[in-house]
Amino acid sequence: MTLSKSSQPLEEDDLLQIGESTFKSRLIIGTGKYPSLEVAEQAVLSSEAELITLALKRYEENQKNIMSYVGDLKVLPNTAGVLTADDAVRSAQISRELFETSLIKLEIITSPNNLDPNMEQTLRAARTLVKESFEVYVYCDRDLDNCLALEDIGCCAIMPLGASIGSGRGFDNLDELILLRDKIKQNLIVDAGLAVPSEAATVMEIGYDAVLVNTAIAKATNPEKMAKAFNLAVKAGRIGFSSGRIKSVEHGNPSSPTSFLK
Repeated sequence: MTLSKSSQPLEEDDLLQIGESTFKSRLIIGTGKYPSLEVAEQAVLSSEAELITLALKRYEENQKNIMSYVGDLKVLPNTAGVLTADDAVRSAQISRELFETSLIKLEIITSPNNLDPNMEQTLRAARTLVKESFEVYVYCDRDLDNCLALEDIGCCAIMPLGASIGSGRGFDNLDELILLRDKIKQNLIVDAGLAVPSEAATVMEIGYDAVLVNTAIAKATNPEKMAKAFNLAVKAGRIGFSSGRIKSVEHGNPSSPTSFLK
């Protein structure tokens, strides 16, 4: 049987809507930690990402270099490195003027030695930024009450960490991520901790809307190839989720007739 055009998979129509933006790709790429600008550019192109994060501090240090390969990609300014809500809001306001965008990735860490989110400061900053008409993509913990609060505040994307930033541990608690997907209606994006493409596929298979990857690609032996692998894994996971997985059962269920065995 020959497949007609109308019977082909419709993943091209499966667009990601976050706030006022629409994306074909569900892989978001960070721009830090690459060995060179050329390697970063190759990885971004190989990933087919349409949205890249950029820390304001990194932009200020390498203004001409980083922006030279952005092209038509959307930039998601990042408040990375700040420790307080006030500093995060100030960073977001500067980024809006600098990049002429209302998009902001809100990231407030606990301390320079603990990169997990400071949720008290994060919630406070999120309220202010949403009131100031920012489209807030918020880095957060996996606590359900905190994520529900961020959703209620009006953040356009809730971004729980898989594991600590740069740790490569994958998921500290996959069950918590599954619970969030069951309870949160807003866009959910796993941010931080992923090390290999199969973990990205797993996230997509449980219904997450996207993943953000930086260290796993930037620090790979071959970032360009790893970016391609993550791209394919995200696509496969999303198609797998939309296809509807079989139910888990306690006992095996043969796929071939067994009557001849009797």
